[in-house]
Amino acid sequence: MRFLKIDKAKKFIRSNMSVEREKIFALIKERLPQNVSFIEEVADVLDISYDAMYRRINGKTLLSFDEAIKLAKHYRISINSIYSFEQGDNVIVLKKKNSNTITGVTTFFQEVVKSIKTFNLEEDSELFYAAKDIPIYYLPEESLYTKFKLYVVSQGFLSEKERIRFKDFNVPVSLLQSAKDFTKIYQNIRITEIWNDTTINSALYQIYYFYETKLISKEEANLLCLELEKIVQQIEKKSTDDTLSELGNKKYDLYYNKSITLNNTSFFKRDKIKILIIPYTHLSYIRIDDKDSCEEYEQYFKQQVLMSKKISGKSEVVRELFFTSVYEKINQLKQQIEVKSLISFM
Repeated sequence: MRFLKIDKAKKFIRSNMSVEREKIFALIKERLPQNVSFIEEVADVLDISYDAMYRRINGKTLLSFDEAIKLAKHYRISINSIYSFEQGDNVIVLKKKNSNTITGVTTFFQEVVKSIKTFNLEEDSELFYAAKDIPIYYLPEESLYTKFKLYVVSQGFLSEKERIRFKDFNVPVSLLQSAKDFTKIYQNIRITEIWNDTTINSALYQIYYFYETKLISKEEANLLCLELEKIVQQIEKKSTDDTLSELGNKKYDLYYNKSITLNNTSFFKRDKIKILIIPYTHLSYIRIDDKDSCEEYEQYFKQQVLMSKKISGKSEVVRELFFTSVYEKINQLKQQIEVKSLISFM
């Protein structure tokens, strides 16, 4: 896929005499709750008076290009959905990159929450997730494993000299809160996930790597294995119950496929709004709002589902076989930690 550069897009848009204000206003209205005044809301975003906003709505005053861009950024609206570019295979994307620091991790969580907040508010919202790793939105609010994951994402890409031991890592309140907000935003969304045989591997490799490099102790490594096992047990229960919570208000579908490659891509949809979030580095992602691209991915994901085995709901045998293999891998890691410890001792 080729990307249309922003400066080229500006030239194209400015060459049109009429900004498609009706289209952008309609897209904004789709995103606003029914009890919110459209004119007051948008006037506040543009920092103009009620009367000035009304003149833009009825066409007496043109909505400028800069104002259109400001509204598009605020309401997370794709430029592609507002303007019709001649190059049909060009897509404008939103690229977000954060530093491998505690501040960067905090910002990452906050940005994702802003991107998908609208989906948390609607009953028909859905998430399709290609789980290369255990989804981070399953992290318990307070646990050693949650602390470890935050430690990994903020310390994992530092040099050996810059890293601190896990026991010396104090999680800032701001980071804990942003991680908590991140996990909560997923609780009111119907979720369909695809896992494969390697989905658990990343978590296991992380525990063993930091144990082997002596940044976590044997006791910490064993505790992390136990907590990881509890998280998997909770996911297994959700898949058995076919729901995301004890209230049973949101359906959960889990599929298993041993042949496809997964990359932690998230596809959100509700009513007329769809977004695609694709990770491309440690704390960086690309967001695509383009309608055609999102619909293309939706069809691709559904094809993957058709090629997969459902392990949630009534699929007891397949589910038991799958999760048994996951628990076996966790136990193998426990044994490996013990072996490593014995060898070091001798």
